[in-house]
Amino acid sequence: MEDLIKYFEGLEERIATLEAELASLEAEMDELKNRPEPEPQVVEKVVEKIVEVEKPVEVIKEVIKEVVKEPEVVAEPEPEPVVPEAPEEVEPQPETVAEPQPAPEPEPVQEEQASPNAALYGKAVDDIRKAISLGDRFLYQRELFGQNAELMQRTLTELNALSSFEEAMNYIAHFNWDQESNSYQQFIVTLHRRFG
Repeated sequence: MEDLIKYFEGLEERIATLEAELASLEAEMDELKNRPEPEPQVVEKVVEKIVEVEKPVEVIKEVIKEVVKEPEVVAEPEPEPVVPEAPEEVEPQPETVAEPQPAPEPEPVQEEQASPNAALYGKAVDDIRKAISLGDRFLYQRELFGQNAELMQRTLTELNALSSFEEAMNYIAHFNWDQESNSYQQFIVTLHRRFG
């Protein structure tokens, strides 16, 4: 029992650490959003440097085109016609007719086709919980489900029971989540992994 208490205390400490890291990252993001745009003079100098670098590249390409010219096509002489020799006479032999053999049936090739969305959203899963990391679980619970773990678990169970992405989108529409938020966007990616 004592080990179990220590385990949960360690888990609470880990959660607190993760929340502190998340708050730190959010503060950094806010700081980046509030940074002033670079002065136009700096941007102009950078553009000038890029143009200076591009000019020598264009000159080098032109020099290469001049040095490496396409080879001239030389017509090959036509070969002399070959006169066939007279065939030797061969004694006719009795024909043997072979019985036709049935062609072997090709074995069906079964290829596992990856979902076209796999590159965009990640590997497909058959249980939505498998697609949610621990950090995302805390994020969704806090930002989408208002710290209500029971509501989140019930929602995930009900989403798993649905048969298509469209049904899932219709189901979550009643939550009135901010569709511009990062947590909402990440949750939609998770739904794509579940429903393909």
